[in-house]
Amino acid sequence: MTYQLPWLLSSSDFSTSFPLTENPISQGGIWTRGLAEGLDWTNPKTTGGLACASVSPTPSRYSDDIAHLKTSYRAFNANQFAQGVAFVAGGYTGNGGAHEIELLLRFSISGHDAHGYEILFGIEGYITIVRWEGPVGTYTVLWDSGGGGSLAPPSNNEVLRAEISGNFITVKRGGVTVKTQDITAGGGTVWSTGQPGMGFWPVDGALTDSMGWKSWTAGNN
Repeated sequence: MTYQLPWLLSSSDFSTSFPLTENPISQGGIWTRGLAEGLDWTNPKTTGGLACASVSPTPSRYSDDIAHLKTSYRAFNANQFAQGVAFVAGGYTGNGGAHEIELLLRFSISGHDAHGYEILFGIEGYITIVRWEGPVGTYTVLWDSGGGGSLAPPSNNEVLRAEISGNFITVKRGGVTVKTQDITAGGGTVWSTGQPGMGFWPVDGALTDSMGWKSWTAGNN
């Protein structure tokens, strides 16, 4: 079951407001998940109107809850976007820990491998663009806003969006561009295919259900 916003979507877009309660997320088998198919990460869950992390792992940058839409359900072009409406519980600042909501682009998950691009929005007040490169712990930071507190943290009902076109990722908050990043900068692999997706990273006492996505949309640029 999906809920579409016709003024935002074209016929090739996908949107959901997460109407089901599932752990892990499935929505009829349309998602590829970090643990279920990737084996080394963790799976997002839905609680009926919210997608969020299913577990709060011990502090580790590599145990993100991640998922992307299956190509067998809908294959997206290389030029694509992922967009979410953020949920942040009233007064929540991470419960003393780190907590991120994430958008994935050109992403692919398989056994012991996850690669593509991830845009991180941290409750501490930062945005980071990362290239995942395969096994757990293998990644490159392409851009970081400057560490915790350099930007306002995500707010409840804020629209966060990431787009990729050619070799450039553009990050937007509320329709305003925050950063456009050349993904070829610094060398390394340039992923040219993959699917849009989402992720979460709550650690150090963060509360999984206190930050997530109220709705999520993806499409071709």
